[in-house]
Amino acid sequence: MTVLEKNRTIPAPRNELVRATRPQQIIPFPQDWVKSARDLAKEFAAGAVQRDLEGARPVDQIRRLRETGLVSLLYPKSLGGGGGTLKDAAQSVLEIAKTDGSTAALLGFNYYNSLVPLLTDYTGSNDAIVRQATENRFFWGNVTQYVNKEFVAQHHPDGGFTITGTKKWNTGAPLAEVTTLLAIHPDKDRYIYAVIPTAREGLEFHDDWDPIGLRGTDSGTITFHNVRILPDEVLHWGHGPAQTGPLPLWASFGAIFYTAVFIGRTLGALEQVREWSLHGRRQGSYGGVSISADDPFIQAEFAEYWVQVQAAQAYFEKVIESVQKQWERRTSLTDEDYGAIALETLSLRTFASRSALHITPRIFELLGGRATGRETDFDQYWRDVRTLSSHDPEVLARRVIGRHVLHQEPLIFPAHFKKDNS
Repeated sequence: MTVLEKNRTIPAPRNELVRATRPQQIIPFPQDWVKSARDLAKEFAAGAVQRDLEGARPVDQIRRLRETGLVSLLYPKSLGGGGGTLKDAAQSVLEIAKTDGSTAALLGFNYYNSLVPLLTDYTGSNDAIVRQATENRFFWGNVTQYVNKEFVAQHHPDGGFTITGTKKWNTGAPLAEVTTLLAIHPDKDRYIYAVIPTAREGLEFHDDWDPIGLRGTDSGTITFHNVRILPDEVLHWGHGPAQTGPLPLWASFGAIFYTAVFIGRTLGALEQVREWSLHGRRQGSYGGVSISADDPFIQAEFAEYWVQVQAAQAYFEKVIESVQKQWERRTSLTDEDYGAIALETLSLRTFASRSALHITPRIFELLGGRATGRETDFDQYWRDVRTLSSHDPEVLARRVIGRHVLHQEPLIFPAHFKKDNS
């Protein structure tokens, strides 16, 4: 059954966990998206430590994201969405990341992957998929990595394609009802993008996600066994004759949502440090103080971290404002514009990840030995940041930034497919 059946029937869920993410109630879109996210963050805080320690999937949390409409925040009102801004979405991820890193990361991935139908074409040719997504408040997974060159589609005699192969790191797909899908065209000279239900026959989910952090994000391996891609599920490409390079703006939006998680986890860590310091005294505290928060050395160290994350937030807001303006004029963007946006967001992500990686492991300097107990879970912040930042090595990002800033060369994305000149 296609995602785009005319009667709008939703495919049966892949399993009972996916069924459990379906809304039990439909709450009208909020007037203040960030406040809604902040309220959910407080709700998600209950049990967050235990979910992290167990590596439990955030099933109830995804259901609440669907019920409140946060999953559809970025879609335009004309297509049934929330009509929120990039700032609304990014700040919502940040707020949830303060208490629940896995759910925040999943929401961020949902945002920039649910935008794929609007990123592949700016003319409205993929609007039907968006409308169904907003009607059902879908949470989106993604099977969209560019690195697997063996993931090649084959033509189906009745139209569309079939795919056989394996892809790793499919964030959110095991808990989603629909997922974006990127594959190489049978002619091996372009990509195709599609949206398929995760209950599609032939999909094998390996359940092999077991990292040190973001343990609930379920980014496991999926094997495709002759999986059918129907014609109506293939997204229209509106940026020229064929997609031969990366999807415009996809990685840039991703960098913004990665940054939201980095900053949110750092702020969450500092808030926990503050609470701990106000209600106890660590071994080796300054003489005469009754709580760690009055220790002048802890005050100075805490201030250093607080100031650094304030700088990251200011940078975050500046870049979001810039990218929002570019998004509003997306129909006139050039390759040079796309490259400039990519460089801007890559720089932001690099600064935020470096700040988070500096601060989150060092909070133990302020906490003392008692805070290393497993039940306190103070290491969750560093583990989440380390896991997410490892997806895109900082050294490679700095090389790209340094090269283009030093030489003042525009960043132009090359085609991924070589032309056959024979």
